[in-house]
Amino acid sequence: MSDQKRRPSGGTVAPKTTVKANPKRLPAKVSVQGSQPVSIEGLRSLSGYLLRQAQLFVFHDFNQRLAPLDLRPAQYSVLSVTRENPGLSQMALSHVLGIGRSGIVPLLDVLEARGLLTREPASDRRSHALYLTAQGSGLLAQADVLVQQNQDHTIHKIGRRNHEQLLEILEVFGRPE
Repeated sequence: MSDQKRRPSGGTVAPKTTVKANPKRLPAKVSVQGSQPVSIEGLRSLSGYLLRQAQLFVFHDFNQRLAPLDLRPAQYSVLSVTRENPGLSQMALSHVLGIGRSGIVPLLDVLEARGLLTREPASDRRSHALYLTAQGSGLLAQADVLVQQNQDHTIHKIGRRNHEQLLEILEVFGRPE
């Protein structure tokens, strides 16, 4: 699913939560402003729930840092993979990022309209090869600095050693089966 579909609509802001517990341990109850504490005991041992909470933390920070560049996570990924693989086909990009054809085409349309990448006919004429433009390379260089700040923020939250362990664990999910 595209990150654009996950954006809250209408400027809705989630209620502020107050966590009262040891910061190294997820609390059993969470206080939501204006209401009684809500138990989340059943979720504390679910990897999916905890991964989602980590994703929310990282993506919120990522989106804030890259907002001045008007760049979303999926767009950054497309530009980054295209930089590393000039001439990559749309189909290969779609596959490696796990974005379906119906999602990759509009994403590429936006990046191309912004002058950040170009699609050129490939040798088989049925597909397009992707290339960053000079403007795309420049924007990506700026974004790389902000993405490193995002990484540093995560490292600050969990510690360097824990971050290295987290990367080792999560890397398993990036491997083909």
